[in-house]
This record gives sequence, C-alpha cells and structure tokens, in this order.
Amino acid sequence: MRTTTSRVAAYLRISLFLLISSVGYADSYLDVLMKLKSSMVGPNSSALQDWEPSSSPSAHCSFAGVTCDQNSRVVSLNVSFRPLFGTIPPEIGLLNNLVNLTISNANLTGRLPLQMANLKSLKVLNISGNGFQDYFPGQIVVGMTELEVLDAFNNNFTGPLPVEIVSLKNLKHLSFGGNYFSGEIPESYSEIQSLEYLGLNGIGLNGTAPLFLSLLKNLREMYIGYFNTYTGGIPPEFGTLSKLRVLDMASCNISGEIPASLSQLKLLDALFLQMNKLTGHIHPELSGLISLKQLDLSLNCLTGEVPESFSALKNLTLVQLFKNNLRGPFPSFVGDYPNLEVLQVWGNNFTGELPENLGRNRKLLLLDVTSNQIEGKIPHDLCKGGRLKSLILMQNLFSGPIPEELGACESLTKLRAMKNQLNGTIPAGIFNLPLLKMIELDHNLLSGEIPENLSISDSLNQLKVAYNNIAGKIPPSIGNLTNLNVLSLQNNRFNGELPEEMFNLKVISIINVSSNNISGEIPTSISGCISLTTVDFSRNSLSGEIPKAISQLRDLSILNLSRNQLTGPIPTDMQDMMSLTTLDLSYNSLNGEVPSGGHFPAFDEASFAGNPNLCLPRNVTCLPSIYSAQHSHASSFGTSKLLITAMALVSALLIVE
Repeated sequence: MRTTTSRVAAYLRISLFLLISSVGYADSYLDVLMKLKSSMVGPNSSALQDWEPSSSPSAHCSFAGVTCDQNSRVVSLNVSFRPLFGTIPPEIGLLNNLVNLTISNANLTGRLPLQMANLKSLKVLNISGNGFQDYFPGQIVVGMTELEVLDAFNNNFTGPLPVEIVSLKNLKHLSFGGNYFSGEIPESYSEIQSLEYLGLNGIGLNGTAPLFLSLLKNLREMYIGYFNTYTGGIPPEFGTLSKLRVLDMASCNISGEIPASLSQLKLLDALFLQMNKLTGHIHPELSGLISLKQLDLSLNCLTGEVPESFSALKNLTLVQLFKNNLRGPFPSFVGDYPNLEVLQVWGNNFTGELPENLGRNRKLLLLDVTSNQIEGKIPHDLCKGGRLKSLILMQNLFSGPIPEELGACESLTKLRAMKNQLNGTIPAGIFNLPLLKMIELDHNLLSGEIPENLSISDSLNQLKVAYNNIAGKIPPSIGNLTNLNVLSLQNNRFNGELPEEMFNLKVISIINVSSNNISGEIPTSISGCISLTTVDFSRNSLSGEIPKAISQLRDLSILNLSRNQLTGPIPTDMQDMMSLTTLDLSYNSLNGEVPSGGHFPAFDEASFAGNPNLCLPRNVTCLPSIYSAQHSHASSFGTSKLLITAMALVSALLIVE
C-alpha cells in the first residue's frame, strides 16, 4: 500500500512539474483558467463566455464563478448550474490555493484527474450532479487535510467506496449518494468522528445493516437507504446518536420491528423507514420523539393500532402510514396536531370516523384515507385554511352530503371520493373551482343536477360522477371545460339530448353517458372531438342515423351505441377506422349491409345482434329475402305478360267473329 501511494505521489510531482513548466507562472492563473475553459466547455456549449484572455494580471478575478484573494490568487471556483458538457483537465491541480471547488450540475463527464490531489487547501469539494464515471480516486483526497465537505452526489462512480476518506479528520459532510458503488459500507467509516452528514443513499450497497455507524456521535443527518440492500433490522444502537436530526433508511430491505430505543433521539425531526419489510406493532415509546416533524412508515407490514401516546407528537407536519396492516379506530388525536399538513393512511383497516376538527389548524394540504373502513360524515373544516390541495376518500363508508365548504376551496386540485355512500347534491361551487383537475365521485348515492352554468376552465381534466342518481340535462356549458379529457356520466338519470357544445372539447378522449335517458340524435359535430378513443352512448333512447362524420375519428378504438333506437345503414366509411377494435351496435333498428372492409370482418356477430334488418356479409339468411323479392317480381311480371297475351287473343277472336 505504501509503495503504491509513493508511486502515485511521485507521479503527481512529476506531472505537476511538467504542467508548471508548460505554463508561465506569472500568467498561470489566467492561463490555467483558459485551459480549464477549453476542456470543460464542450463544442455545443456557450458557457463561460466572459472567460477571455487579457493582458491585465488580475483579469481572471472578474471571471464568472471565480474568486481571488488580495494577491489575485484563485481561492474559489464555482461554476455550477452551467451547461458545460466537458471534462476536468489535469491543469486543475495548478490551482493549489483553492479553498472551494464547486462544479455542480454542469453536465461534466469523464474521470476525475489525479492531479486534484495537489488541491491541499480545499475545504469544499462539490462535484455533485454530473456524469463523472469509473472508480472514485480516493488518493486525491488524502492530502486534503482541511476538507470539510465532500459532495459527489448523483454521478456515475462505480466500484467500492473509497476508504482513504477516513484520514480526513475535519470532514463534516460526506455524500456519495446517487452513484453505482458496490459492496458494503467500510467499517472504517466509523472513525470519521467529525462527520455530521452522511449520504450513502441509492448506490447499490449490501451487507448487514451498519450498526458501527452508531459510533459517529456527531452525526446529524444519515441517509443510507434507497436501492441499498441490507440484511437484518434497524440497529437499536442508532438510538445513541443523540444529535441525529434525520434518519433515512427507506427502501433498503430492512426487516423486524422498529426499535423502541429510537425514542431516545430527542432532536430527531425526520424518520423515513418506508418501503421496507418492517413488522410488529408501533411501540408506544416512540412518542418520545418529541421533535419529530416528518414520519414515514408506509409500505411495510406493520400491524396493530396507532399508539394513543402519539398524541404527544405535536410537531408533526407529515404522517404517512399507508399500505400497512394497521387497524383500530382512526386516531382522533390527529385532529389536534397544530402543524399537520400531510396525512396519508390509505390501504389499512382503520374504522370509526375522521375527527370533526381535522383541518381546523388551517394548514392541511393533503388527506388520503383510501381503502379503509372509515364511516360517518366528511369533516366540514378540511379546507379551513384555504390550503387543501388533495382530498382522497375513496373506498370507505362515508355517508351524508359533501360539505358545502368544499365548494369554496379554491386551492383544491383533486377531489376523489368514489365508492362510498355519499348522498345529497354535489355543491355547485365544486364544478367551478379554478385549480381543480379531477372530480371523481363515482359509485355513491348522489342526486340533484350538474349546475347549468359551468365556468370556463382549462384545469378540469376528469369529471367522473358515474353510478349515482344524478338527473337533469347535460348542460351545454360542459363545453367550457376546455381541457376535459374524461367525461364519465354513466348509470345516472340524465335526460334530454346530447349538447352540441360537448363536442367542442378538442382534447377529450373518453365519453361515457351509457345507461341514462338521453334522447335525440347523435350530433354530427362529434367529428370535432379528434382525440376521442372511447365513446359509450349505449342503453339510452338515441334515434336517427349514425352520423357519417363519426368515421373521421381516426383514434377511436371503442364505440358502443347498443340498445338505442338508431335507424338507417351503418356508414360505409366506418370500415376505414383502423383504430377501431371494439364495436357494439346491437339492439337498434339499423338496416342494410354491414361494411365488409377494415376491422369489420373481425367483429363478432353479437356486435350487430338485435337489428333484424341488418345484413351481415357472411349471413346467408339475408339472401332468401332478396331472392324471394326478385322471384316475386319475376312471377308478377310473367303473370302480367300472360294475362295481356290472353286478353289480346280473346279480343282478336271477337273481331274475327
């Protein structure tokens, strides 16, 4: 090892000597920066335009991202967030007075030059957000005894984690996350006692859960999850990291119970353990995490109830417990959390009701309780602070009306409450909320009508109120919803005709108004909905002919017009609809021949059943009636001829006589 290090040091001294010899030292800073520009700025980049040659000895100090000391020596180089698209050249080693080298998110690639080992004054080395590759050359940092920040997050480094950084006794921030390292976390990392931030997340590590990291007593933030794969559980020893504020072990294959010893982390404000294999109950002792603001235990196999002692966690802003096997009454104390913003507990077995005071803290942003067994009414004050964005209550047992207050919640972007037992009229204001993208209220007991005057909106993308008892006409103002993509109104009691304005919606892809009482004809303007992929008008009282213009819907793949009162022939041009894969025209009064081109031969006969005057191409039962008509015409003609001939013969005989 010593021999290898000596050889590297000798190589670096020779390289540095050659570099200095090739650059006149009086102009070295300017010349070095120009060489850096030449290498770092790719051919398709226009970055660092103000880095230009000059006769002034201090001109380089005014370059963007360059900071000099009083002697015009470059002490800081920060060219982050610039589209460089190049590589770092060996000449970087000549800037040996650098204290800060920050080249973050600059699209740099290639390997780190070994000459960086000469940057022995560095305190900050930040190369995050680039595309550097190959092994991280640990030897370059051995001499950086003053280094406090080493950030190589989100690059393409491979191989084992470098062990050389253990020698950095002043290192406070270490981030190797978002790379492609392999192997285990070196146990020697426990010797970096100065470390306050450790980021080894998302880099493909394995081995046993690193309990030796509990020796890092100054650690404040530890990110060691995401795409790492450990065996075993959370080391109980982590409870001794008394200064820890963030513990992130999400998605790293840990199992077992959450250690009660973590309750000793009195400064912890974020605990992320989601997407693992954690089991057992949530220990009541964890209510000792009195500083906790963010708690994510989602996507595990936790069981039991949420401990009543968690009512003491008054600083919580985010609670995510979704997709576990938790049960019992919904914890009423969450309504008393003064800072709660996000609550997601979907995919559990909670019962009871939501607390009436939920949302009264005026800070609630997102509530998702999907797929539980929660009953009762929707609390009225969920949007009391005017900040609620997503309200998702699907697949529960909620009853009663939708609170009128939600019709004034202008911050709302998603309202999803399908598959409940909600009744009453949908508050009219909901349809006119300025930011609302999704209304999903299918499968309830809602009644009333859709308001006649819908405001012009480019926000609403989905309007789904199927399987309710909503009546009245589909308002023409539905055409004001210019960005509507899905309109789902089936299985209600709508009546009247299809409004022409509905077919002014240029981006709509799905229209389903089946199983209502819609009458009148299908407007020819349907051809204007060029984005349509699914149309279902079945089980209504539509009459008239299928408009020929429907064949212009080139993206239409599903068309169901069954069980109406449609008449006339099937438009021949429909055989040119190459996207049409599902067609149902059954049980109407259509007549004539079914088109034989395009996909029509592949459609089942059931698609045309119940139309007695419709003739299928392969259906020979249509032929006798045709032949019968022809035979009848011929017989009639023959009989007439015979009768005329006989009458002429009789007349002739009478004349002769």
